[in-house]
Amino acid sequence: MAGALDDIRVLDLTKPLGHYAGYLLANLGADVIKVEPPTGDPSRVWEPLLPNVPEIESGMQFLLMNVGKKGITLDINQEKGKETLLKLLSETDVLLQSWTPEEAALLGLNPTDLREKFPNLINASVTGWGLDGPYASLAYSDIVSVAMAGLMNLSGFAEGPPTQLPDHQGFHCASLNLAAGVMAALLERDSSGIAQDVEVSMHESLLIAEETAMQTADIRGSDRERTGGVMGVIAVKLPGMGLYSAQDGWIFVMAAGVAGAGFDGLITLMDQFGDPIADELRKDVYASVLGEFSSSAAVFRLMGDPQKLSEVQEAFEEIDKLVVKFFEKYSKQKLYVEGQKLRLLVGPVNSPQDISESEQLNSRDWFRTVNDVGRGRELRYPGAPFQLESTPAVLGRAAPLLGEHNVEIFGSIGLTESNLRELTESGVI
Repeated sequence: MAGALDDIRVLDLTKPLGHYAGYLLANLGADVIKVEPPTGDPSRVWEPLLPNVPEIESGMQFLLMNVGKKGITLDINQEKGKETLLKLLSETDVLLQSWTPEEAALLGLNPTDLREKFPNLINASVTGWGLDGPYASLAYSDIVSVAMAGLMNLSGFAEGPPTQLPDHQGFHCASLNLAAGVMAALLERDSSGIAQDVEVSMHESLLIAEETAMQTADIRGSDRERTGGVMGVIAVKLPGMGLYSAQDGWIFVMAAGVAGAGFDGLITLMDQFGDPIADELRKDVYASVLGEFSSSAAVFRLMGDPQKLSEVQEAFEEIDKLVVKFFEKYSKQKLYVEGQKLRLLVGPVNSPQDISESEQLNSRDWFRTVNDVGRGRELRYPGAPFQLESTPAVLGRAAPLLGEHNVEIFGSIGLTESNLRELTESGVI
């Protein structure tokens, strides 16, 4: 079945920052060609590594982000490499790259030069800071961007330091925006015949993840603080709200406020399990506090009365001790399944293995298996983040071996075996 972008050719020259953008476009059917230096993309050897294959082919990060792409090697810093790249660009719809302004200038491939040479090319740039401003030429990394975008300031527990987010969230956010920008530029080119440049800053891409923190600072003149397992912007630990230890792992619960069944739903769940903690919580000393202050709106009002807040917090803490005792008796799956029947907002904190075995994901055939002949095994991949009815997402090939498609791609622009041999001997490919 044809893909939505099966008439589009993409050259992906991005560093790991932009790999996910090419992955998304490949899922939509585009012919995405990953261009690497002859020594290979650095993520090829990032741990964790696939066992029992050469190291250069084993980086799981590279496999995950480049499945579905073809792959060639080309040293564009050499003159013949640049000449070859220009030939490829003459037959390309979209260029994905992550050059700083200085790198683009050294290559002679700044946006103005590319637009003059290739008027129909969509030149899509993703960098740490954007192409102008005082930081444009500075080095970047995911962890630096997550810190400078303020996300670390909101991540972690109130009594602890800012916390790093897992994996490369900045890379993925920037790549998502790059792919979206490319799609919009393709639509405009189809409509008007005019190609345009796309520019994405990882720093700017991450700022939306702060949600209302910037507005809180601008409008209310105060910085939101880390709340850890406490929900949202309320700095008070409400009973039945936040992270709890279950018998076999962790759960996140929202049994306070107006969403779902609330704390009454939690007591009903205790009753259904035949747990005597429900009767403990019905005692007047607890029931009166829960009845008056279990909603987030009531707590916001309470925060304006420090003395009353101190009294209520003591009661909240005693109630929450009982809630903790309840949850730790039962499995997270039982709490989730039975809680859902009552409209109680409780969810298991899943491990990767839990996700792999997910009844929901497997019933939808979300995972995809790719026969990776070059690495001698079948590999199971996460599914696409979208479902299209007429042009479903595809993973047409395994992640490329280093230089796997050199003969095919360079041959398509007229390079002969003799040409390729010369380029190989001179270290260009």
